[in-house]
Amino acid sequence: MKNLEKNGAERRRFFRIDDEVYLDYELVTDEQYSNAPQELEDIENSAFSMTADFATLNYEYNPILNSIRSTSPDIAQYLELLNNKIDAISQQLLDEDSPFNNSDPVEVNISASGIAFKCNDDIKDNQGMRLKLVLLPEKIGIIVYGRVKHELQSKEQKQNNIICIDFEHIRYDDKELMIKHNLNKQMLELRKRSEDDED
Repeated sequence: MKNLEKNGAERRRFFRIDDEVYLDYELVTDEQYSNAPQELEDIENSAFSMTADFATLNYEYNPILNSIRSTSPDIAQYLELLNNKIDAISQQLLDEDSPFNNSDPVEVNISASGIAFKCNDDIKDNQGMRLKLVLLPEKIGIIVYGRVKHELQSKEQKQNNIICIDFEHIRYDDKELMIKHNLNKQMLELRKRSEDDED
């Protein structure tokens, strides 16, 4: 889980979706920003990031469980129940270590390489930020560092107080979770549109 990814100008871009997430951010100094890689390595043991760690393990665990299910359904059911218990504990720890208990989800436009959301604060271009995100409905907690990029904003976005953040420091596994989350959201939206067209 300690594999970190620092995005650069050459990185591949990811498709964006409109979504709702729990979001908390803080402005950081240049020194704090330079320490981001070390902090992201250390959060492996934090309650907030445990849901992301477990979600990554689940993606590795599911193919093995499916293989067991084909030969030993009872054992597979037992393992699945144990896994559900562990997930429930991680969700409880996330709730206890989360600033979002009394807040509403925030409407965002998000990809694995950045995020845009409404912000009334006057934040300078290239300002470093530390963001805590909770992806819904999975409740996966992710911490990421990024910089404000006003040049990424359209004229309409600026008029609507939309701020754009380019992710620069994020754990590799967390980025993969965001990609999977966005793909799942897109598939659900396409399925819903198809069902609506059939009605």
